[in-house]
Amino acid sequence: MNPYFDPDDRPRIVKLYHALKQGDNLSQRELDSLVSEWEARIQPNAKERSESFALVSPDGTTTGVTAPRWAFHLFGLRHRATEIALKTETGLIVLQRRSPTVQDWPNAPDMAVAGHIPQKPDGSDMTFLEGAWKEMEEEIGLSYDDAETNLVEKELSPIGSPYLSLDVAIERTPPFFNTEVRQIFAATLTGRGLSRLRFPDNEVSGLLLVNWETAWSLLGGESIASGMRYSLPRYLDWLAQTGQR
Repeated sequence: MNPYFDPDDRPRIVKLYHALKQGDNLSQRELDSLVSEWEARIQPNAKERSESFALVSPDGTTTGVTAPRWAFHLFGLRHRATEIALKTETGLIVLQRRSPTVQDWPNAPDMAVAGHIPQKPDGSDMTFLEGAWKEMEEEIGLSYDDAETNLVEKELSPIGSPYLSLDVAIERTPPFFNTEVRQIFAATLTGRGLSRLRFPDNEVSGLLLVNWETAWSLLGGESIASGMRYSLPRYLDWLAQTGQR
């Protein structure tokens, strides 16, 4: 909850969300003007100011327009995210249990790794794959440099094309419109990779190792993270189609 948020602004934000159409045809100048106006009104915290996102088209192509993370979630602007699906060599699917301290979906099951793709420190674009490895290292402690020993395939493989997702929570303070273009990656952990999992950023509290049938049954629950609800069925279908289930 943001103590600086004026509830009278809620209808204005909802109206802006619909008018902006996820950022289609939004220029840098127009977005900068919105950021200047609303940053003073809602006073986002340091974390929400610390990352910059790129506005993207529905296929995930960046448009050259950027803004702080909070602006994308306030106005529902389209941005990139990644989901990483992992399994063990014995076929168990690796899911994470989100930390009870995170703002979104605390304690909920989620994909093994999930996160936004920000701009690089120099302001340039980060690719989906670069973002995936960044999240792998931050959330479960596995780095690109050790891929050959931690992953059976020695790399992360994309599953299909990026897809569009939308999560809306108008009742939140301030309202939350999360419009993501997500790319799923998949890999199989070696025994060494499984033994080296750790949670350096404290956004993950633990792991769930489940079979294919149990993974499907979890999707029937209400308290699961958005990424898992959208991405897990795609991954499970891919496992079945490729004979890996």
